[in-house]
Amino acid sequence: MSRHLVTLLVGSSAMTFIQAHAQAQAPTEESPLSLPEIVVTAERTETLSRRSPVSLGVLRTQDLQLKGITQLSDLAGLIAGVTVPSGFSNTPQAVGIRGVGVSQPASSQAVGLYVDDVPLVRGYATALWDLPDLVRVEVLRGPQGTLYGQNSSGGAVKYISATPGGPFSAWVSAGVGSQGAREFRGLIQGALGESPLSASFAFSRRTHEGYGYNATRRERINKLDVTQFRTRLRWEVSPATEAILSLDGLLDRSDTNSVNYPRHIPEAAPRVSFTAGPDGEFRRLAGGLALHLTHSLTPDWVLRSITGYRHYRDDPAVADFGGLPVQRYGVRQTNGQNTFSQELQAQGRADRLSWTTGVMLVTDVFDFDRLTRSYPLAAPAPSYAQALTRLKTVDVGLYGQARLALSGSTGLTAGLRLYHARQTGSNANWTTDANGQRLATVYRADGLSTSSSGWLPRLGVDHALTPDQLLYASVARGEKFGGFNRAAASEPSARFATRPEQVTAYEVGSKGRHADGRITLNIALFYNDYRDYLASLSNLVINGVLVPDAVLANAGRAKTYGADLDLTAKLTRRLDWTLSLEWLRSRFDDFANPSGAPATSNVGHELPHAPRWSGSTGLRHHWAGGDGATLVTDVGVRVTTHRFTDPANSRALAIPSETYVDAGAVYTAASGAWSVSLNVRNLMDRTYALLPYVIPPLGVDTAYYNAPRTWVVSARWQF
Repeated sequence: MSRHLVTLLVGSSAMTFIQAHAQAQAPTEESPLSLPEIVVTAERTETLSRRSPVSLGVLRTQDLQLKGITQLSDLAGLIAGVTVPSGFSNTPQAVGIRGVGVSQPASSQAVGLYVDDVPLVRGYATALWDLPDLVRVEVLRGPQGTLYGQNSSGGAVKYISATPGGPFSAWVSAGVGSQGAREFRGLIQGALGESPLSASFAFSRRTHEGYGYNATRRERINKLDVTQFRTRLRWEVSPATEAILSLDGLLDRSDTNSVNYPRHIPEAAPRVSFTAGPDGEFRRLAGGLALHLTHSLTPDWVLRSITGYRHYRDDPAVADFGGLPVQRYGVRQTNGQNTFSQELQAQGRADRLSWTTGVMLVTDVFDFDRLTRSYPLAAPAPSYAQALTRLKTVDVGLYGQARLALSGSTGLTAGLRLYHARQTGSNANWTTDANGQRLATVYRADGLSTSSSGWLPRLGVDHALTPDQLLYASVARGEKFGGFNRAAASEPSARFATRPEQVTAYEVGSKGRHADGRITLNIALFYNDYRDYLASLSNLVINGVLVPDAVLANAGRAKTYGADLDLTAKLTRRLDWTLSLEWLRSRFDDFANPSGAPATSNVGHELPHAPRWSGSTGLRHHWAGGDGATLVTDVGVRVTTHRFTDPANSRALAIPSETYVDAGAVYTAASGAWSVSLNVRNLMDRTYALLPYVIPPLGVDTAYYNAPRTWVVSARWQF
C-alpha cells in the first residue's frame, strides 16, 4: 500500500480521535443526529444523491468556503479520481477522471464542463469559478454521453449557481493574506418589489503579488489579478413558466510566469526564474450569456430550453518556457473562441416510466495565432515562426434516456444519443523575422474538413435492497471528437484528421445510508475499455512521410480499472468525517509505433495522469455558543500518488506523489450580521514539480510548481 495512502488514513484517524475527544464535553442537544440529504442533478433532474445510480462527488456552499475552492484545479485530489495538471488561472485546464481525459486543452475534452447546463468547449478560460452565488459542484465519474453529449466520455463537472428569489439579502467580504493577497467578494439577491422579477449580482476580485521570483529582474512573478461577476434575472411568467437570464464576465490580468522555472541550474531554487525580458504579459476577457426557459405542461411534464453563448479572447498571451537569461523558447499568441449552444429538452413521468429526451446543437469557432522564438543550443541565432489556425466545429445530438420501474424496488434504465459532428477550417505556418513580419511560407492548408457520426448507448439496472441501500450496474459508451491539430509545424500534421476516441465503461456500485442516517457509504467498481486512444506523438509517419513535430493521433487501445469510495460519517452530533478515495490501474494494450523501433513501444505502460491512488479525508467540527454564535472548523488531507505525463512513461516528465494539508474556519456572530473566516492551503508548505517541460535541443528543462503555503483571513458583513 502506498505510504501516501497510509498518511491519508492515519492522519484521518488521528484527527478523528483528537477532535472527538476535544469536543466530548460540549453541549450537543440542539445538533442533528443524522447527515443532511444531498440533492443533485446528475440525471438532468433533481434527485437525492444516494438514489442516483451514478458515481459522483459533490461540493456544496460550505465546502467551497471552508476549503477555499476558487478554481477548477482545486478539485484535484479533493474529489477522488480527478486530475487537473495545470493549476493557475490563465493556464488551459484539462480534466481527467479515472484516467480518462487530460489531452491537449485546445482540443475537445473527454470531461465535459458545464455552467448551469451550458457546455464549455475546449480547455481555455475554464479555470476560475470564484463566484459567491455558486451553490454546488457535481463531479460525475464515467461516460455521460447520453445526457450530456459527445466529449464527456470521461465524465462531467457541473457548476450550479443559485436561482434568485425570496426576500432581499446582501453581503460583502474583504480579505488579506500571504503573498500580498487581497480579496473582495459579494452577493446581492432577492425579489424586485412586488413584481414577478428576482435578480442577483455576484462579484469577486482577487490579487496577489506572485508565487515566484525572477532573480535577473529582481521582482515577484506568477501574479494573480482576476475580476469576475455574474448577474441573473428571474421572471416568473406564470405559475407554470419561468425564465432565467444569466450574464457573467471575467477579466484576468495575471502574468504567465508559471512554467518557466528551470530545474537544471544549481542556483535555481523552486519557483525561481532568470528570464531577462519582461515576458509574462497576459490579458483575458471571457464571459457568457444564457437563457433558461422552463414550462410545466402538467406537474409531470416539463419542457426546457437552454440557450448559451460563451466567448473568450486572450490578447496577448506572452510566455517564456526556458526561464534562462538567454531566451531559448518563447511564444506570443492571441487566441479566442465563440461558442453557441441550444438545447431543447422534455421530461416526464407516468406510472412506472420516467424519461428525458431532447436535441442539442453546439457551434464552436476557435482562432489561434502564435508567434514562436526558438534558439537551439547549436544555432548561431534564434529562428522565428508564425502558426495560424481557425477551426469551426458543429455538433448535433438527439438523445433520450428512460427508466422503467420493473417493480417497486427495481428499475431498468436505457439511453441513447445519436450525434453528428463536423469540423472545418485551415492551418498555416510561416517563418518570420524578430518583429513578426512574414518571410516565407512553410505551408498553407486550407479547406480542411472532417466529420464523424455515432451513437452513444447506456444501459443500467438498479435495485433498492432496502429503502436506504441502492445497488446498480451499468454499461455506457462515450466518445471524444478528434479533428485537426492546431498550430501544426508541418503540412502533413496540419492536414491529419483524427478519429473519435471511444470508451466503453462498465460499472457496478452501491449507495447506502446507514446507522439511522449517520453514515453514507458509496462504492463503485469500474472498467474502461479505450479504443482509438488520442495521444500527442512525435516522429509519426503519415502517408509514408516522417513528421518530426508532435501530432495528435489515434494511438491504439488501452484500459483503466479500479474502485471509488465516498464515505461521510457523523461521528458525534458536532463532528463529521469524510473520506473520498480511488484506486486506479491503467495499461496500454496496443500502441501505434511511430518510428518502427521496438524500443519506442508503449505497450504495457500506464496512461498519462492516471495515479494509482488519489483522494482526501477531512474532519469538520460544528460548535454553537449559548448566545447563537457558531464556529465551523475543517481540516483535510489531499493525496495524489506518482503519475506519468506521457505515454512513454518518461521518468524525466513524471509527476511525484503529492500530499497536502488544508484547514479552514468560519466564525459567525450571534446576530448573523458578520463573520470571520480563515483558509490555509498547503499548510505544510510542500513543493512539487507538477508539469515538467523538456526540449533538449533548446536546453529547456523547466517545471510548473504547485502554490506554496497560502492563507487568507476575511471578514464578511451581511445586510
